[in-house]
Amino acid sequence: MLVEFTVGNFLSFKENKTFSLVGATSVKEHEKDSPDEDIYENIFYSPTGTKLLKSSVIYGANNSGKSNLIKALGFFRSFILRSYNEQKPDESIKGILPFLLSTETENKPSFFEAIFFIGNTRYRYGFEADKLKIHTEWLFSLENSQKEKRLFVRIEGEGIKSSVAEWKNKEFQNATRTNSLFLSALAQFNGEVSKKIQNWFKSEIRIINRIDDDNLENIGQLTIHKFLNENRFRKQLIRFFKTIKIGFDEVEITEDDRMSIIDNKDKFLESTLLNRFPKELVEELKEGLNAVRKVQDKMQSLEKNRAEQKNISIEFKHQKFNELGREVDNVVLGWALQSVGTQKLFQIFGIWVDTIEQGKILVIDELDSSLHTLITQELVKFFHTKANKSGQVIVALHDTNLLKKEIFRRDQIWFAEKNDKEGFTDLYSMVEYKDTFVRNDASFEKGYLEGKYGAIPYLGDVKRFINDFIYAQ
Repeated sequence: MLVEFTVGNFLSFKENKTFSLVGATSVKEHEKDSPDEDIYENIFYSPTGTKLLKSSVIYGANNSGKSNLIKALGFFRSFILRSYNEQKPDESIKGILPFLLSTETENKPSFFEAIFFIGNTRYRYGFEADKLKIHTEWLFSLENSQKEKRLFVRIEGEGIKSSVAEWKNKEFQNATRTNSLFLSALAQFNGEVSKKIQNWFKSEIRIINRIDDDNLENIGQLTIHKFLNENRFRKQLIRFFKTIKIGFDEVEITEDDRMSIIDNKDKFLESTLLNRFPKELVEELKEGLNAVRKVQDKMQSLEKNRAEQKNISIEFKHQKFNELGREVDNVVLGWALQSVGTQKLFQIFGIWVDTIEQGKILVIDELDSSLHTLITQELVKFFHTKANKSGQVIVALHDTNLLKKEIFRRDQIWFAEKNDKEGFTDLYSMVEYKDTFVRNDASFEKGYLEGKYGAIPYLGDVKRFINDFIYAQ
C-alpha cells in the first residue's frame, strides 16, 4: 500500500511536492462509522493504524502537470527495477529531466521519495539524481515502534553508511556504480530487504500513463487471461456489461495456436498449387515452404511468452429483433465492430478487478477518455465498495461530473496548477481549503468550475479572438 510520493525538480515540478494517500483526520465522510455507509467505504487502515484512501483523483488544466506526476512515479519505479542491470558505466541516466525554466534548478539533482507498506513494515525510500550520477540515496524502515530505523544512507563523496551488517562490505559498496542505485545493486545480490522492495515495485504498482492502442492491448491481456482461466471473473465481466446495458449479452474468447493456423494455411496453399501447376514445380515450391517452416519453428522455440503464440478471437453476442420488436435471434459481432469506449472498458476491466482483489496500486492517466461519465462514476464507486480491502487507484482526468461528495471525500480530490509567471506545477488537495470554501452542502464541481480551487484553464478574452477570427480580412 502506498502512503505518499514526493517529487521535486523534475519536469514541471520545481519545488518538492508531496502527493498523499493519507486520509485527513478532519474528514469523516464515507467511513465505517458513517450512518449512511452500507456498501461504500472510501478508506482502509494500514497495519500501524494510518487511515489510507482507496482512491485519489487529480484535476487540472491541460499542461498543468497532472501527467508529469504520473511520469515521475513511473520513472521512480522503472529506475528502481532497472538501474543496475540496464545502466552501463559512464552512461547518462535516461529519463531525468530537471525543471528547466529556472537557473536555480537546471543544474541541480531531481528528488524522488516514496513511503509505502510491505506487510507490516513501513518503508521510506528515495534518492536524488541528475543525468550523470546519484547524489544521495536513503532507506528507512518502521516496525513496531514510533522511531524510524536507518537501513542505509548514501551520500556522494562520503560513501554508504548502513546498519545492516552485510551491506557494510566496502568492496561491495565500491562496486556500486555512481549512475545506478545501491538498492538495485543489493537486489541483484539477493539482499532480502532490497529484493522484497524491488519485487513490490514490480508487482504491486501498475502505471498506465498513455491511453493508446498498444498500451491498451497490453493491459487487455490481463482481462483475456482472467476471462479464460477464472470462471468467477468471467461471470463478473458479463454481468457488469449486462448491468450497464452496453448492447451485448454474452462474450466469447477463443485462442488458437498460431503454428496450427500456419500448418493449415500451408496445406491449403499446397492443394491450390497442385491444381494450377505441374507436380515437379510444386515439389520445388514445397522445399521453399519447408525451409520457411524451419525458420518459423526456430523462432517459436525462442518465444518466451506463450501468449504470443496464440491467436485471440473476441466475439460479442447481440440480440436481433424483428419488425415487432421481438427477439428472434442472436448476432455475433467481432472486436473491430465494437466502439472505442467499449473496447477500452473491456481492456481495463481486468486490471481494475485484479487491483481490487489483490490489494494493488493502479495509476491511470486520462481514465475518462472515451468513457461516458456515468460509466466512469460506476468504475470509481466499484473501487470504493467494501469488497476492496486495500486496493488503491490514482487517476488524472478532466471529467468534472465525478466531483461529487456522494463519490469522493475532500481529501481524495487533488489539483495540479501551473504558476502563471514561472511555469512550475503546484500540487494540493481540496482538504487544504478552509471550510468556508468547502461546506458540507457545497457542490465540489460547481466550486471547481467557478475557480474557487484554482487549477482551471485561463481562457483570456476568447470572445474577442472569435470576433477577430470571424471578421478577419
